[in-house]
Amino acid sequence: MNQGILFNDDVNVTHNGLIFTAMVNGLMVKCIIATPPMSDEAALKHFQAHQFDYEMQAEQLIEDETYEDDGSVLLTFL
Repeated sequence: MNQGILFNDDVNVTHNGLIFTAMVNGLMVKCIIATPPMSDEAALKHFQAHQFDYEMQAEQLIEDETYEDDGSVLLTFL
C-alpha cells in the first residue's frame, strides 16, 4: 500500500453514487463510484462489503494519475 495515500473513514451517498475521500500528499481527492439505482442503505452495505476493493482501485487510479477534470477519480462499480 502506498504510504502517500490515506483513505478517510467517510462515505456519502448521492443521488447517483457513492463518494469517499483520500488524502494524497496533503490534498483531498474525491473517489466517486457511480451506482445503479438503489436505496441509501443498500448502497452503504455494498460499500462496506467492497470497501477494500474500492480503496485498492482508487489507489491504482491515483498512482496512475488517472484524474477527472475536477481532480476526482472515477471508480468502476463492483
